[in-house]
Formats: sequence, C-alpha cells, structure tokens
Amino acid sequence: MLPISTSRLSSKVLFTTWVLLCGILLKAFSQHKNGSLEGRIETEIQEPLPGISIRLEPTGLGVITQADGSFKLQAIPAGAYTLTLSGIGYEVRQVQVQVKAGQTLPLHYQLNQKTHELSVVTVTSQRTRSFSAINKIDVPLRDLPLSTSSVSSKTIEQRGIDDLGDAMKNTTGVRSNNTYGGFQHFTIRGFSNFVVLIDGVRDERHNISTSAPNTNLANVERIEVLKGPASVLFGHSALGGIINIVRKQPTADFRANFSATYGSFNTRRMRAGAGGSINPKLRYRMDFGVSNTDGFRQAGISTNNAYVALEYTPTRKDYFYLSVGANKDVYRTDSGIPVLAGGVLVPGMDLTTRYNDPADFLKHTRTDVQFRYVRQLMANLKLSNQLSYSDDNIDYFSTEELTLNTRRDSITRSFPYYFNHLTKPLQNQLELTYDLNIAKVSQKILLGYSLSVLDRKTYNGAIFGAGKGATIPVQNPIENQGYIDYYDTYYRATDETVHGIYLQDFIRFSEKIKALVGLRYDVFKGEYYTDQVDKDRQVTNYGAKSTIARNALTYRLGLVYQPIEPLSIYASYSTYFKPSRRVAPNGETFDPETGYQAEVGSRLELSSKFAASASVYYMRKDNQVESLPGGVFKRVGSAESKGFEVEAQGNPFAGLDLTVGYTFTKAQYLPYASAEVNPVAGKTAVLAPKHLVNTWLNYTVQRKTLKGLNAGVGFNYQSEAFANSANTYVLPSYRTVDVALGYQLNRVGIRANVNNLFNERYFTNVILTRQFYPGATRNYLLTLSYQL
Repeated sequence: MLPISTSRLSSKVLFTTWVLLCGILLKAFSQHKNGSLEGRIETEIQEPLPGISIRLEPTGLGVITQADGSFKLQAIPAGAYTLTLSGIGYEVRQVQVQVKAGQTLPLHYQLNQKTHELSVVTVTSQRTRSFSAINKIDVPLRDLPLSTSSVSSKTIEQRGIDDLGDAMKNTTGVRSNNTYGGFQHFTIRGFSNFVVLIDGVRDERHNISTSAPNTNLANVERIEVLKGPASVLFGHSALGGIINIVRKQPTADFRANFSATYGSFNTRRMRAGAGGSINPKLRYRMDFGVSNTDGFRQAGISTNNAYVALEYTPTRKDYFYLSVGANKDVYRTDSGIPVLAGGVLVPGMDLTTRYNDPADFLKHTRTDVQFRYVRQLMANLKLSNQLSYSDDNIDYFSTEELTLNTRRDSITRSFPYYFNHLTKPLQNQLELTYDLNIAKVSQKILLGYSLSVLDRKTYNGAIFGAGKGATIPVQNPIENQGYIDYYDTYYRATDETVHGIYLQDFIRFSEKIKALVGLRYDVFKGEYYTDQVDKDRQVTNYGAKSTIARNALTYRLGLVYQPIEPLSIYASYSTYFKPSRRVAPNGETFDPETGYQAEVGSRLELSSKFAASASVYYMRKDNQVESLPGGVFKRVGSAESKGFEVEAQGNPFAGLDLTVGYTFTKAQYLPYASAEVNPVAGKTAVLAPKHLVNTWLNYTVQRKTLKGLNAGVGFNYQSEAFANSANTYVLPSYRTVDVALGYQLNRVGIRANVNNLFNERYFTNVILTRQFYPGATRNYLLTLSYQL
C-alpha cells in the first residue's frame, strides 16, 4: 500500500460520503426489526485494506475486513450508531450510520495513513504520498525501534531557511558543517558517516567526497533524519544516520504558492509552485526557486532550481510516479580565516574579510530523474520498482590553504586547487511487500534487491599565472594579485557496482509487543585508475587499475513494548559497513570500516500532533582511515560514541508549533588493538561537540481579533568542538537566538526574521584544521507570500 498524507482526503470522496450519509439520515426512521451493514474499506488510491477493525458502537458488534477490504455486520437493531474504523498504520475514523429494518446498508470508506510529521494538521482535499519514508513500510513510528527527527516545510518557512545545513539545526543530534562556501557535511551523534537520500534514493557524492553542494529548498516538503545505522535498508556507509530530503508531491486539488524575500547582505529569493489534477487519474507538481546573496563575507551564492513531478493511477492496482529535478548554482568560495593554535584569533583580523582570490568559484549543475512503478498483485502483496539516474557536475577552482607568515601581518594563498567532478549514478530498487497474518500474529515483510552503478571522473590539472601563491596583508587586502588559471592534466576514475539483497520483517505479536528484524547482503566492487589527458581532455596515457572488492552482511534487531497505548519502549541493535575507496599513491588499499549501534529508548505520543522521545545509545566503528593533505592516508583505528538525547516535536495545543531537542555525545578515538601506540587514543572525535541544543517555538494567535498574528523564537547551542584528531585546535562553544514575527491575512502573509539577535561573534565550521569560518552577524529577512 502506498503511503499517503495524514490529513489529505479527496474532496470528491468527502462530498460523496457526506451526501450519502445525509440522504440516509433524512430518509431513516426507527423500526424494531433488524438490518445489516456491508461495505468495503480501501486506501485513498482505492487499494483494498484487509485487517481493518470495524466496531459498531455502542452495540459491541465488530468484524475485521477481508482480503478484498470487504466487511459485513448482520442482525443489527434499527437505529443510529457510530461506526469506528481502525487499523495499524491508519488514522481512526468514526462515522454516523443509520440502520434500517429489513435492509442492508452499502458503505464505502477510505482511510488515511498515519503521518510521521508532527506539524499542524489541516484537513484539505490534497493527497500526498510519502513513498520515500525512511522506514519503507507503512507502520507508525511508535511501533518501530528507531530514533527519528524531521523538519517540516512549515518550520522551513517560519525560520526563513534556504539551505540544508541551516535546516539541520532544527534536528536533534546533528551538527552541520559548510566548507568552502558550498560543500555541506554533517556529524550525527558524533560520527561523520551519513547517507543523504533524495526521495529515498542515495546521493553517492556525499559518500565519496564526504561532502557535496545541495541547492536551495524551494521544492522540499520535509527533511527526515533516521539516527544510527541504516545499512540494512539503504546500503553501505550510514553509521551516524540517514538524511532524507522529501520533495513536494502532486496533489488532487489545485494548490499554488508564491513568495519573495529580501534581507541583509543583499539577499533576494523567489519561490513559486503549483500542483493539481490534469484529470482524475493524472496529477502534477511544479516548483521553482531562485536565491541570491552577496553573503556575510562577500562569499556570494546564486542557486536556481526547477522540479516537476507527475503521478498517474490508471487503475486501482497500478501507480506510476515520475519526477525530474534540475539546478544550476554558483558559489563564490570561502576558505575561512587562519587562526592560531587553540583557535585563537590573529590580532587585528577582521572577521568580515574574505581572503580568497577573486577568480575562485564553485559551480554545481545537476539533473536527476526518478521513475517509480507500484503494482498491487494481491490484496496483501505489492511489487514496486524505483529507477533513478542523475548527471552531476561540480566545477571547482579555489584557494584552499591560507598560510600566515611569521609576523602574522600577511597571508599567502599557499594552495590553489582545481577539480571537476562528473558523477553519473544509475540506481534501481526492486521491492516486494507482503502482509501475513497467522493466528494473532501479523507481519509486514519487505524483500528487496538494489543495484547501484556509479561512473565518476574527477579532472585535475595544473594551475598557472602571476596570481598563483600571492601574499596579501591581513588588514585591508587587495584581492586581485594577478591573473590565475588552470588546465587539465589527468583524471581519476571511479567505476563501482554494488548489488544488495535485503529482507525486513515487522512482526506484531500483540497490541503491546512488536519486533523488527532486518538482514542485508551487499557485494561491492570498485575499479580506480588515473589517466593522463591533454588540454582537450583526450587521454594521452592510461594508468593501472586498482580493484577493491568486498562483501558484507549487516543486520538489525529491535523489540518494542507498549504498556499503554501512548507509550513505546524499545531496544535495538544494528550493524554497519563502509567500503574504503582509498587508494594510496603506492597502490595500497584499506579494509572497510565496520561498526554497530546499540540503543534503548522510548516514545510518548500524547496525540496525533505531538510526541516526545528519549534514547540512550552506544556506537562503535573500526578500521578508520584519515585523509591528510598531499594524498597521504593514516590509520586512526577505532572510535566510539555514546550518549543520550531527548526531543519533543509537534503541537501541544492549538496555535503552538514546538521543536525542542538536547543531545549529549561523548565521541572519542580508541587505542589500537595491537601493541602499536595510537597517538590520538582518548582524544575527542573531530567536530563532535558534547552538547547540542535546538529549540524552535512559534505561536499563532487564536483569538478572533488578532487571528493570523504569529511570533517565533529559536535557540541553538553547541559546546566546543575539535578541528583535528590531536585536539590542538578547538572551535569555541556558541549560542544564537533567532526571532520572527508574521501575519497571515487570508491568502497573503508577511513575515520578518531576525537571526543572531544578540549579534554573537562565533565560529561555525573549519577546514584544514586551522581555518575557521565566522558565523554571520545579526541579519534580517522580510518575506511576502501568497497561497492558493
């Protein structure tokens, strides 16, 4: 069954049902003879729903729907009743029915899947399918032994967010790290091993280079985060967690939105989108986003994207989904500022000064296509296939290393660097889902096969010109120190194929006890080589190939106990692996990273709109390899991360949107298992702060006189984090406060955001151990929006 949105029911279905019930009630009259009810329960896309509980209140009569979704209740005294429909993973629905003497009343209802997003629920005729949900099966989060967080489009709008890294500040346990002005990298629960998904499809760029640019969020519906290993479902390299970007979906009714934003640092944004039905079987969604800013340090950014999605349901059993996204972005790179040992700022250095060459740039062009087909083979058997392809081009030429001279009054652009990543992954996921009921035990079994074929070439070259290696003063520098350019001399090729077979079984033993079991086997093979080329990129000399072939078995086990309906207590254990793509200059390759996580936690759902969770975890990874400048690789052994986190999200009462989270993490390197001494043993892992706090509160006035007026306040805190494994350079702790004020009048809205309200001076990120990135000074945004 395809996942659908919590509150979005087709207007035609609502109207038809309403007319039917009103007609019954108008014609009904009391009699003493018996009548009966029969009907069918299905999903919003008209798939039958077996195993749904039907209760006729207050009689106590009840029945379970059959494989085709049908049900029948007989020998019912004439009169008015409440019919309650409920099932695992679906919203409870109650309807009023009138039973007539000697007659059978035909009924036809549809149920909405329970949402995992805890934002305010608005009842509309829109229908959205989150087929890319991170648990892959239509089971409520409260029934799963997992830790998750999410950032809704509502929060993105309220906070004026335009960047994936800024969005992650609203999740618990995630630290974002933007480098060189455009590359985004994340630490989750103290480890930097993560996988980014786009609508459930892996973005391999992050795994190869540990970071990659991502365009603006104009087409994003929400961002989901699954904490801990997810290799069982999504393949290798996900120890810290999964970040899944869910884009907006087609809608049954017409919807459109437009917004324009202006703010500090000459920030300009425009977003527009529309969706609706072309006919009853074909729906669409289109989104466009343009964003430009000169930047806090004159590291300008220009992002431009477009997105189209089509959804087609020719029959009750068939579902087609096609999406195409494209972006063309340009970043004026920023290498930060060099600091002294311990993270001490050089006297007299201005935090707003950018020391890069004016010729530096990062250009990112990407097109991705996804096609999904789902076939309901039987009432309890579903087949799905998701095929994806992307063409990604990252063109980069920038000053990377900035070196202070001995007198600390000038800086040398000591390492200009050029590369051009051309990445073309082809991926396919074939899955079979089977619902099985034996006695009182029910199961949801997922069997899948994934194929990933990656073709990547990275061009590098020689850099020349009078501006190469220029030295500029610390104070009042003249950026342009002469012409500088590059040409290609070689490329490094990465050709990888990964086959994965996986099985997941959700077992419902009773109302109080559930279990999740998962198993996956991956076959990884990569070929890596370097070919010399001329200035026209024609190969002049072929290099030797290095082959890395690895097989890995990963699994996860979890148990959930629910002593009372709102409360879930769980325990889980998951394993992980990450193939090492490192090939040293001497041809040496390395064993894959392996690891695991054990976790105990609880989740409390006080309503369908508000939930709180708490968890304690332990993670470990082995066989780490650290990349050092100059193509040198160093083994750093094992590391562990242990800690706990608490989080609350949702709408505790009308008008209030709330997200609050705290994470304590102690991540450190461990001694070598051998007699060899590990010099960083006991040191804190890189960019792994012990304390992370995130808070966002937004209240909309409910009183009639001020209805539409809303205000928000956000708070973020990070304790100190180390920039290198030796812990000799430290990013100091910092805290920021953001506020917002808005007013919604019918379809028109206006909103003002002020970020870093108290103008705190702080450093957000680091590259090359000793080059720190200052956080932006106090800044504002003003947004005007219109919605249909």
